[in-house]
Amino acid sequence: MMPSHDFPLAAWLLPIAFAIVADQYAVLVHASRRQIFEHLLRLPGDHFRSIARAMRMSVGSARHHLAVLVRSGLVYEEKAEGRCRYYPRGGVATTQIMGLYRKHWKYRDLRFRVLLAVHAVRAAQPSTVARTLGISRQLAAYHLARLEKQGKLICRDGAYRPSTRAPPRLARE
Repeated sequence: MMPSHDFPLAAWLLPIAFAIVADQYAVLVHASRRQIFEHLLRLPGDHFRSIARAMRMSVGSARHHLAVLVRSGLVYEEKAEGRCRYYPRGGVATTQIMGLYRKHWKYRDLRFRVLLAVHAVRAAQPSTVARTLGISRQLAAYHLARLEKQGKLICRDGAYRPSTRAPPRLARE
């Protein structure tokens, strides 16, 4: 159906826009999807496993319901640093708020916190970093080795030091 010249374009597009919005919110009729969407409104940028855990949902169910929310356009996903984070869509104000949450998640990233701990101590062994961050020594050693491989740290005599060429920021892998 093409709009006629005497029928305004806006009036022709209004029913289509209404149908799109109605379809988006129809996916929220399902209780699990509605709970996930409400969770993302409270905690934008939460990652996939955390959402599944918080909803006490199987991985398969969480993946399915998140995929439906993404396809409907109510939620968008962002893949970065090995994680898939989900954000609710919205207007300009919502986009600005999501930007703040992106910064929050970056600073919560464990590898970034390990890097900051080494910069603070200047010569840290895995056990020191583990105690400082409250993680296992093995996990600290893993992240220290990855940061060394990225060129952000130098290991000498079992102690990690900041690389002279690396500012304290995390590059995307």
